[in-house]
Amino acid sequence: MIITLENINAFFQEYPVKNIKCDHKILTDYEKIFEVFDGSFGYLSYLEFKSNDNSTIFLGSYPFNGTDLWKCKKCGKLKFFYTETGGHFPKMIAIDVDFDKNYKSDPFVKLVSINKDKLSDFIEKFNFNELKNPKNIQKFDGVKIIDKDIKYIFGYHEYGNTVTFNIVADRNTLRKLFKFEKSN
Repeated sequence: MIITLENINAFFQEYPVKNIKCDHKILTDYEKIFEVFDGSFGYLSYLEFKSNDNSTIFLGSYPFNGTDLWKCKKCGKLKFFYTETGGHFPKMIAIDVDFDKNYKSDPFVKLVSINKDKLSDFIEKFNFNELKNPKNIQKFDGVKIIDKDIKYIFGYHEYGNTVTFNIVADRNTLRKLFKFEKSN
């Protein structure tokens, strides 16, 4: 089976090696089999979000939005790997696949950065009316609880003539936002 974001749950259900202990070496014994990162909508975000019952893992949430799925060549163990670069020497972090969870391919989170002069055009085009009153937008802190079918804005900031914020939405919406962002 070729792995895609849309069929990753089916892949995990059919995968013959579930919860095993693996002490093999990351750099020599594992091989990358799938890249979760979707670069088609520009810069991702460090915003972490989850479902209210914790049964769902959103692949578009930090840290999963920057991971790759790797398989141990010796025992078959699956792990997500990403490189943590937060203010220290980069280090490789491993997250075991939790076969009891449901993995969602949408939504993802994206950092948007646009010129203030284009903000009203952005609001009109994408109907993010929350941006009309940014004081009411939640800060970029802590893990956010979301409903997968709603679009969200977190962490509004103004820097000179630039406005930045994080948007949680489906990947098609984020691609359109990135196209708008690049056109400015």
